[in-house]
Amino acid sequence: MFIRNAWYVAATTAECNTERPLSRTLLGDKVVLFRTGDGRPAALADRCAHRLAPLSLGDIEADGLRCRYHGMKFDATGRCVEIPGQADIPPVMRVRDYPVVERHGFIWIWPGDAARADAELIVDCHWNNAPGWPTASGYIHYKANYQLVADNLLDFSHLTFVHRTTLANSAFPNARPDVVPFERGIRLYRQILDCEPSPLHAMAGGFTGKVDFWNRQVWWLPSVFENWAGSAEAGGEGPPHERPGALHFRHFSLLTPETEKSTHYFWIHPCEFPHGDAGLIDPVGDGIRTAFAEDRWVIEAQQEVMDASPGVQPKGAGSDVALNRVRHMIAQRVRQEAQAAAVAATEGA
Repeated sequence: MFIRNAWYVAATTAECNTERPLSRTLLGDKVVLFRTGDGRPAALADRCAHRLAPLSLGDIEADGLRCRYHGMKFDATGRCVEIPGQADIPPVMRVRDYPVVERHGFIWIWPGDAARADAELIVDCHWNNAPGWPTASGYIHYKANYQLVADNLLDFSHLTFVHRTTLANSAFPNARPDVVPFERGIRLYRQILDCEPSPLHAMAGGFTGKVDFWNRQVWWLPSVFENWAGSAEAGGEGPPHERPGALHFRHFSLLTPETEKSTHYFWIHPCEFPHGDAGLIDPVGDGIRTAFAEDRWVIEAQQEVMDASPGVQPKGAGSDVALNRVRHMIAQRVRQEAQAAAVAATEGA
């Protein structure tokens, strides 16, 4: 169950190059990513129009991608521009191309109706390695449905129990966020005053006593999680996020479904440290990687249990408000896309 008319991260900018094509499955589609001779990213269906051999096994040339089986060459729009030994190229000799945009260190892809691809809808991740924001980053491959990963990100009550040495905060289970829906997703607001800092915040912010903590989160449909979180020494004047000496994290988790039971998980963690010590980004990054490994262990085990328990439905709890809202919004968008596709098919018949 995927929303197709949306932007997803297909790869990092470094993964997409002019040397070797990159094969990746995205929303069930096998896609090949590459750069043309002028450096522009391109994405095509990963199958030659001739005999359906994977184009990702081919060679990148200045003006396109050449299949290694019989040598057909396709440009960035999917049009065949050369058939060895044949001057005439039939119009049907082409493969699907996908809209792509390079922005904020990522290659974004639009798997749906190309006519609806609006680059203004790409989530703003400009903090990624921006001046004054040293950034940790990474990629995780999950053997689990992307909505299980989304559930995890939308319910922070698990931090106390899953992330005991990294993100744990004993106040989280009792600090329910305010959940505010909007057209493109939901916003969550949480503030906890006079609490013990998490191990990661204590290390990164140099806090030795209690802190005032905040996080402001946005879930951008279908699958981008933005989390502005931080801490300041407890008891200061004004909102914690406006105080001098506050620690700021501008985290983004960017989920791209691979299949119904696997997920590409890209993440960036830009930081603004209270004392400007950019060297702290390495231990912070290590802490985030440890925390995400803890999440993956639980979520993949959860997927295995669900696969072995067909027909058994999870029971709800009060902390499920945000994740239930997002699941409902995703299901609604998927239905709308299916209905629109059915109408288009009928009109085109």
